Amino acid sequence: MKSLFAFLGAMWVMVLAVAAFLVIAVAPINVFFQGSPRLIPSAVQAVIAVAAVALLAFGMSRLKRAYLRKKLDQP
Repeated sequence: MKSLFAFLGAMWVMVLAVAAFLVIAVAPINVFFQGSPRLIPSAVQAVIAVAAVALLAFGMSRLKRAYLRKKLDQP
């Protein structure tokens, strides 16, 4: 049962880390595109956000696979 809680905790840490990255690093990108049209920073933010969510999904899949492998190998 402890490993299940550790697995869920790791999942939540990953989600919170990606959310913090998006809020802290991606949201203020508008500062670097002061003179450009609004579409450019929005497109950059969207690409970064999609990539971050894709990496999150990949990381969660890897973590799930490792957890299941560990649980299935137990006697």
